[in-house]
Amino acid sequence: MRPLIGVNVEFDPGPDGRRARLNEKHAAYVEAVLRAGGVPVVLAPFGGPEAAAQAAARCDGILFTGGRDLHPSRYGEPVVHPKADLLPREKEEYDFALARAARERGLPVLGICGGMQLLNVAAGGSLHQHLPEAFPSSGVEHGNNRTHLVRVEGDSRLGGIVGAGPLEVVTSHHQAVRRCGEGLRPVARTDDGVIEAVEGTGRGFVVGVLWHPERRPDAPETRTLFEALVAAARERSHLPR
Repeated sequence: MRPLIGVNVEFDPGPDGRRARLNEKHAAYVEAVLRAGGVPVVLAPFGGPEAAAQAAARCDGILFTGGRDLHPSRYGEPVVHPKADLLPREKEEYDFALARAARERGLPVLGICGGMQLLNVAAGGSLHQHLPEAFPSSGVEHGNNRTHLVRVEGDSRLGGIVGAGPLEVVTSHHQAVRRCGEGLRPVARTDDGVIEAVEGTGRGFVVGVLWHPERRPDAPETRTLFEALVAAARERSHLPR
């Protein structure tokens, strides 16, 4: 039996009405879950924290996708950087409730780019609001869908999934983890020191990567990463193969 993997999606509170939407970029996440053997369940950010908690209760695992920026007040910085592109408040509140519910239930979770940042902040961590200012002498291009190398620690769960050592990844972000939240540790960095992946320190499957594996769907490390999420969801829910 294929496990149900919840996938959070884009939200538009515009003048034409509140709309949750699966755009082309988010469709790549859904396809990755399908190819890995899971059943993607699109989670529209309606209904607030109660609906988010009920959604988590019905899923076997959660994929937290990339997107816009979290409000910095979530991690103790009231001033919003001028380069920030903030999430709609309704979506941010839903996603935070979903992350906390997943944590409380011990669900297997994978966070990608903004999803990794969400997992970290929901666990009490903080972010660099704008990497070009935090790392002004960096020679690494973190945005604009470029590629760069990350170095994955060999003694990590992630290293066992995608391989330890250098890994070329597709990247598109301007924020990153500054301080890891409770129960998380850094397990990959770029040469300039930016944290590119975190994972849980406990036994459950909690992994976050700052890069975009779904944009290289045929890469072996993409397949193994999504398959690891699906396998963990199947095992936790005691689903037959």
